[in-house]
Amino acid sequence: MGETITQIGRYEISRQLVDTALASVYDAFDPVERRPVAIRVPRTTRMRGTGEVSLGLKHPGLMTVLSYEESQGSAFMVLEPFAGKPLDSHIPPGERMDPAEVLGLLRQLASALDYAHAHGSIHGSLHPSSILLNDRQEIKVLDLGPSDTAGRNASAEQLLRAVHFLSPECISDAPMDGRSDQFSLAVLAHLMLTGALPFPGTPLGVLFRIAYQPLERDAMRDLPSAALAVFRRSLAKLPAERYVTCGDMLDALENALLRPAVAATRVADAWQFIPPAPAAPAPLVSGAPARESWAARNMSGEALKYFGVTFVVCALILAAVFHFLLPGRVRPNAVPVAPAAAPAVSEPATPAAPPPAVVDQPAVAPEPAAKEPARKAKGSRGRGAKRRAEPEVEFKPVEPKIIR
Repeated sequence: MGETITQIGRYEISRQLVDTALASVYDAFDPVERRPVAIRVPRTTRMRGTGEVSLGLKHPGLMTVLSYEESQGSAFMVLEPFAGKPLDSHIPPGERMDPAEVLGLLRQLASALDYAHAHGSIHGSLHPSSILLNDRQEIKVLDLGPSDTAGRNASAEQLLRAVHFLSPECISDAPMDGRSDQFSLAVLAHLMLTGALPFPGTPLGVLFRIAYQPLERDAMRDLPSAALAVFRRSLAKLPAERYVTCGDMLDALENALLRPAVAATRVADAWQFIPPAPAAPAPLVSGAPARESWAARNMSGEALKYFGVTFVVCALILAAVFHFLLPGRVRPNAVPVAPAAAPAVSEPATPAAPPPAVVDQPAVAPEPAAKEPARKAKGSRGRGAKRRAEPEVEFKPVEPKIIR
């Protein structure tokens, strides 16, 4: 079918909207219902069988299928109209798009695809030409009824655009599921973020690279390493190695691209690597935690026990020192008056008879004898015994005269 077609079944064709290697989409008018519609005509007569399944799907990101019809042996779908242009016309060739804008478009696609997968329908040939984008940045997936293979009358350029987004299981004619659409979505994300396709080359080389060769990271050298891990998983050869849903893949990609930047590297202090001691939960007093003292926060119970024992031992040692040293200094004053005071006082009493004959000289001679016993008594009795012994000396009236 070409651009010169003017009618398909009862529908009047106004213009060709999309022309890919898998199908063509036209703007048309339904004269019976008196409304504008879109007609999708595959390039092969055999459909994958999802056209009838997609009739009841209602999602903002999906082109609602109004009917599934045939005319003169050609099967086609009648879709709701949408004023938009193919997504590939919005992708600048060889240039990178803003990650925030890319993630916004991919989020809409992931939501629409996961909704279709949950209702038992897959796309199988998702690529930019099968996605419409309007001026409000709203997307629409044209249909969920892809053809089995590219048509015989497709051009080389159309084939090249189509095969870049095919999954390995689609190339090898293996069973397909929602993870096949995830592979195509990852190829689209790679193209928009890096400006290059993950598997470039001629159609035959692309088919071989998709089926057997690993992903090259040259085009992703400016992306974070976490984004590279997301692409490696979503573009895995086996569906079991990919993410469960398209939403899971997009969540991982968003975290890899928009996570906060790592702060500048600096030399860390040694104390930062010491883990803090676990703090015991503070008891609640009237609904508020009670304040702990400094000792309770910084000393354990074992340390407090040893501190108390050490304090008691030191106190006992100091008490013993004072007990044995201080009494030794006052012991001479505490000695009782052991020597008898009678001999010391009675011996100077015998020379007391001569005073009537000699008045001046006998008073000088007895002075040493009287003072010597008194000094001995004073040294032996101490300060306390001096006052008690003085009244017993008989020469007490004489001493003041000699001193004068």
